[in-house]
Amino acid sequence: MNKVLSKQIKLALEDVFPSYIMVVSKDGIPTNTSLSQVCYVDERHIALPVQTFMKASTNFQEIPNIVAEVVDPITLRNWNLKLKYLNTVEQGPIFEKMAVKLAKIFSIVGMEDLFRLQGAEIYEVVGVSEQ
Repeated sequence: MNKVLSKQIKLALEDVFPSYIMVVSKDGIPTNTSLSQVCYVDERHIALPVQTFMKASTNFQEIPNIVAEVVDPITLRNWNLKLKYLNTVEQGPIFEKMAVKLAKIFSIVGMEDLFRLQGAEIYEVVGVSEQ
């Protein structure tokens, strides 16, 4: 299992299509799934807008296993990214990059006035597998 985001995955992450974000039990069974935008940070990190499954907790034993299913909208090739939560940022370059991306998406559907990014959760990519 690779731990680096390839150029193809980076391009898929920079598109407007959302990814499935899944909380996965220790047995590998999805227990919670949502759609979300994923923002490329670097070849080993991604960011998600603040989600409901991350609790404000310093006990990392309680943080669930998170998997993002990323689909290339042109080739329909897809990858599962196994993620490890690192922290949440409420300002700075990653936050601003995600805010701009989401504002563009919301403006396409005429909902830009309803949008306000509260934070960007930073994740380390600990595994990449092609589906």
